[in-house]
Amino acid sequence: MNNFYWRTWAEIDLDTLKNNINEIKKLACGKEIIAVVKANAYGHGDIHCAEALSKCGITHFAVSNLWEAQGLTNGGIVGDILIFGYCDIPLIFENLDKNYIFTVGTTDYAKKLSDEAIKRGVKVPVHIKFDTGMSRVGISTEDEADFILSQKGLDCKAAYTHFAVADSLDKACVEFTKQQYKRLSDICLSKGLKMHSQNSGGILFHPDCEGDYVRAGIVMYGHKPDAAYPFPADIKPVFSLKTVVSQLKTIEAGTTVSYGRTFTAERKTTLALIACGYADGFNRRLSGQWSCEINGHYAPVCGRICMDQTLIDVTDIPDVKIGDIVTVYSNQLDDRCSLENAAEKIGTINYELLCAIGTRVPRIYIEDGKETEVIRYV
Repeated sequence: MNNFYWRTWAEIDLDTLKNNINEIKKLACGKEIIAVVKANAYGHGDIHCAEALSKCGITHFAVSNLWEAQGLTNGGIVGDILIFGYCDIPLIFENLDKNYIFTVGTTDYAKKLSDEAIKRGVKVPVHIKFDTGMSRVGISTEDEADFILSQKGLDCKAAYTHFAVADSLDKACVEFTKQQYKRLSDICLSKGLKMHSQNSGGILFHPDCEGDYVRAGIVMYGHKPDAAYPFPADIKPVFSLKTVVSQLKTIEAGTTVSYGRTFTAERKTTLALIACGYADGFNRRLSGQWSCEINGHYAPVCGRICMDQTLIDVTDIPDVKIGDIVTVYSNQLDDRCSLENAAEKIGTINYELLCAIGTRVPRIYIEDGKETEVIRYV
């Protein structure tokens, strides 16, 4: 590890990622895996994660938008790339020579896209999106599906839906997921149309869903789709966020700390300034209720987390010195510094915390047990 100007970095363990995808293959029951690498692979770095997954035989990827797809292509990723979100029709034809599959979620869009494709003498590869209960993107009826399938300018390769509560084992949620699956499968199976419905929750808790693909998202990165429910022991978190001690100081009892003076020392206290703040992805709502790991001990945050720096109490931790490594978020599900623990404390989900890691945070990639590359975005 280089010193990174005494700042913050993220460690991405590609060995763990590859292990996770191999475990997911066992859960996929023979279906092909679509690896979801949108939002910069949930903050992990899309190109490097896709490269590692390719080494495990993954040839299908999914992203949110065209620009993310172009980033993968420019990074040399081989395989088809499903784009979940809306894409402006002229841009589709500018990129039709790429390995992209576009999503069609309305009959109007399908007709316009097909008409333009026919004019150009080409066909556009698409997946049809069904709304079976999310009330978000997608068609809802068999008649709509028939209309889209009849469009001569479209090459309809598959159809898919997105489960709303597949990550829950609540009886009503399980029943709702079954209903969602049935609405999709009744249409797709009758038409011989390939399909996919299982997201991370579906992979873990609904293995009985038929289909040709599964979509591995948060589970691939080693995190629970819902912290309340069980998780395979052999799937581990890939990500950790680390920083260093950049200053030590001692304050007297009664001294206040940081913005808003929300912390007052009750005794003579040794504070360590760590070079990590909310602009790096250390969520400000954890102020006063989080502890970071340093030298095998846990040091509580004192006062508010600032944009670039945070103060932690190291009074009872021996031999702390400038340059010591501090773990802000760990790569363990059951650790006090885990993302699951952080998300629970502030009433959010691990997805948000991962996606919020700042672009100024370099990613260090670990593969075959050693650091292989460092990526800096700014």
